[in-house]
Amino acid sequence: MNDFDVICLGDATIDIFLPLDSDNQNYKLNETEISFDLGDKFLADGYKLFLGGIASNVAVGLSRLGKKVALVTELGEDELSETILKKLKSENVSTELIKINGKAQTTLSVIIMSQKKHILFVAHNLKEHQFNLANSNFSWLFLTSLGNKWEHAYENALTIADQKNIKIAFAPGISQIQEGLNKLSKVLQKTEIIFLNKTEAEIILGKTNEVRGLLKSLKELGPKTVVITDGTNGSFALDDKSNFFHQDIIAGETVETTGAGDAYAAAFFAAFISNKPIQECMRWGAISSSSVVQKVGAQEGLVSLSQMEERLKN
Repeated sequence: MNDFDVICLGDATIDIFLPLDSDNQNYKLNETEISFDLGDKFLADGYKLFLGGIASNVAVGLSRLGKKVALVTELGEDELSETILKKLKSENVSTELIKINGKAQTTLSVIIMSQKKHILFVAHNLKEHQFNLANSNFSWLFLTSLGNKWEHAYENALTIADQKNIKIAFAPGISQIQEGLNKLSKVLQKTEIIFLNKTEAEIILGKTNEVRGLLKSLKELGPKTVVITDGTNGSFALDDKSNFFHQDIIAGETVETTGAGDAYAAAFFAAFISNKPIQECMRWGAISSSSVVQKVGAQEGLVSLSQMEERLKN
């Protein structure tokens, strides 16, 4: 039986990036939307294929920062799953708890990119999400996005966490967020630390508010520490003693923003479980996310522990 610092439970995907030809004038792009006419054909500037999914991104981020991590997910029995397993092993993420379902397909995402903006399509396939965590030793469960039938998987994970006195970190995906507060209340009550962006926080709470108000409202639902990222406004946190913190972003070139939030969460959490002060955890998160947006893909820019230590000096 292996011991892990963290088990990340959620989806692992293959992400296909399609950069649109920047000279093509047939599509329309503004600050909030991209639109196409039916029947048009578009040239992409090649394509790139990467490993993705919140759980996978966080697991790889934690592993690069020196944590012993296992990923719990369900994959189809196909070539995509072979690619995912090979990549995870190369990143020293344990795959022993991954379930292969011969009747399912591995989740695929397509990201259409143009002028540093993107739109994401996710093809979730029906999976059972029946995971066995009972025989694993771990200190933290990082609970993230799952597709259909996620409620049952969450309930089982929370039961194991209760039995083993495991702490919960939570970064919900779109399937969980859109279900609303009622479906998430049990998880929130047991959560030690939650990671959201500002829009996600507003959807869960069903109201718009400034960040301090969102942090306070979320904390009242159960999480001891609440972390909210807000794009160029930086990140905000309320710790277990209700102390407020803010961290500016680290300015730099932005190539593509997929995975920036996951990179922030992984680095913040790596520092957090190493008992770093909250402000330093936020610096780790800002460094990691600023590195990821400088490359295409959610994991290409994730920093190692030595890189993090060097950048903290600067």
